[in-house]
Amino acid sequence: MSIYPKRSGMIRKSLFVLLGVPLLVVTWLVAYFWVGRSSHDLIYKKNSPAQAVARLEAWSPLMFNPSKWNWLKAEAYRKLGDRVRVSRIVDQMTITGMPGIEASSPLLLMDSAAGLPTKVKENLGPLLRLYKDDGGEVLGAMIQGFLNQGDHQSTSQALTLWNALYDDDPKAAFWQGVYSTVSYDLDTALTSFKRAIELDPNDPKARQELAEVYLEKANFEQSRELFQWLVEHGSDSPEIITGYARSLLNLGFADQASEQLKKLPDVTKLPSPELALVCETNLEADQAQQASDQASILLKRWPYALPYLQLKARSLAKLGQTAESEKLFAQAAESQNRRPQVDQMIERMATETNNQQLRRDMGELMMNYLDPAGGVGYVQIASRADPFDLKTQEILASYYEKEGNLQIAENHRRMIRRIQQVLLDSIDATTPPSTNQPTTNLPTLPPALPTNP
Repeated sequence: MSIYPKRSGMIRKSLFVLLGVPLLVVTWLVAYFWVGRSSHDLIYKKNSPAQAVARLEAWSPLMFNPSKWNWLKAEAYRKLGDRVRVSRIVDQMTITGMPGIEASSPLLLMDSAAGLPTKVKENLGPLLRLYKDDGGEVLGAMIQGFLNQGDHQSTSQALTLWNALYDDDPKAAFWQGVYSTVSYDLDTALTSFKRAIELDPNDPKARQELAEVYLEKANFEQSRELFQWLVEHGSDSPEIITGYARSLLNLGFADQASEQLKKLPDVTKLPSPELALVCETNLEADQAQQASDQASILLKRWPYALPYLQLKARSLAKLGQTAESEKLFAQAAESQNRRPQVDQMIERMATETNNQQLRRDMGELMMNYLDPAGGVGYVQIASRADPFDLKTQEILASYYEKEGNLQIAENHRRMIRRIQQVLLDSIDATTPPSTNQPTTNLPTLPPALPTNP
């Protein structure tokens, strides 16, 4: 029996192994770089962090969980606002030996955007080197933190640095627009958002902010066009749908506004201003029962708020429940009686511009009785001027809890705990050490009862 067929078979197998192994290695490397690069683009360029997370999670086991991908996953979860997952991934990267500033960078940026930009400012150079061409992420988080603190000077300096480091960056133009909006320089905001759209025509955030500025300036046709573009290009967030509906409603198209609001999957979870808009639209469309149910949700959050009492009263009147409607109108009149007190406090603020306690108390009064969303704006301004005031942080935490925004509420609760810890540490530092005094045989007192928190 000839051995040549066996030799030829072995040669073919050897050739297959020699060619197959490099092919597998090349395929693995191509997949590795494709997943990493495409996920990077989804996070930073296409604003699709959820898709990036799904891709990274699916491919990580096949690629032996590379550490660089863990960092990208942390960045994607940062964009999604999932602090728990970001903290867990940061801890894993730290344990595996990733350098401290690199491992903790997603969490630093998240804390900065929440209003604590100090660590990002202190490590700005290393963070800009780490993020390279995506340094706008670092500067954007720092600017957001400065804006939350009400530090307009630092915000302006950061924007100047941004424009010096990165030419024609659409994100820099976007944050300039946000800064101008906060400063109520709406004309500059319009120019900045238009510039951001010119540099990045596919950025939905710049278009949404521009539409909101047009709404604020009562340019309803321009805002309608922008919101319509967003809806037609797949943006279906509640903020965009309600903004589109508000534009239509102000233009007199109540039926079209009602059709848009039907796209909302669950109106009960909307922020109060948007839910009030839905309720008002349903009233205009003679859908009184739906409006009544929605007004009840608003009153559950804010039982004494004038506009929500009026919405409920009008809904009941359309339903023929006259007695209940009159009771609510009377209660609304009681809330309206708070208006002179608020007006007096506003007049005082004109001369006491640095009195943040007055601003806070006026905002709280306005929030509870007249306009919750408007009142919390004054409290936020007071918080930016004095972020260490416990009562201000408590009011903000309570507001966001009622509105169902538990993540922001937890940020304020965390701030409260930090302030309390600083106060305790300062008390311990100023307490003099006890001296050894001679004791007398006094009877031992029973332990004090715990106080009721």
